[in-house]
Amino acid sequence: MSDGTRVLKTVAVPLAIALVFLFFIPKTCSKVIGSKKLRAPVAAASTAAATSLHIASESPDAPPSRPVTYPAGLDAQRVQYLIEINERFADPFGYRMPKPGAVIALVETAPADALVKAGWFEEAPAGGYTPTREAALHLPHMAEVTQTWRVPLGTRKFVGISSLEDKGDGRAHIAFTWQWEPNEAGRAIKSTFEMHQGTAEFAGGGEHPWDLNSVSVDSDWK
Repeated sequence: MSDGTRVLKTVAVPLAIALVFLFFIPKTCSKVIGSKKLRAPVAAASTAAATSLHIASESPDAPPSRPVTYPAGLDAQRVQYLIEINERFADPFGYRMPKPGAVIALVETAPADALVKAGWFEEAPAGGYTPTREAALHLPHMAEVTQTWRVPLGTRKFVGISSLEDKGDGRAHIAFTWQWEPNEAGRAIKSTFEMHQGTAEFAGGGEHPWDLNSVSVDSDWK
């Protein structure tokens, strides 16, 4: 082999390696980098879409919130407290069970049947009902009157203030919502209850503290 051929072979190998690094590897790297750049906006778009869906999760049927502006010296906590301790609002719902030998008759027997089935009362042989030991232990506000047992079934639960109208003369009219909260005996008769509407009038302002004048609520067990 001649010296020229030997030199040519010696130079050809490094030259081929250099060509690989100069042409093929940069192209491969650019393809990889380009594919990553193309995929990045897709991921960002997916993240943005997911975020948008999360933020817009509020129900379209939900009523708009209406902030209540209170006159000086009156706030939501005082309104709720004075309504809850009001005698009319705090009056529990009761059902009258005829005592044995009573001459009155029930107009609707379904509640009485439910109380018997739940173990709060027993039917007397001669008619009427007698409370069980469980009723005596767990219904402390049950009252015995002339011909009936007055059985407490539940009390009103304050839910929230709907609106307030400041009359400007030391009076404020307030609309609020409430719901029956049954006790153990009440749950034996009814398990779900509707929302009720009530109104209240407050008086005060200036040097005089706000106080409750009147409360209006219905007595429907629903």
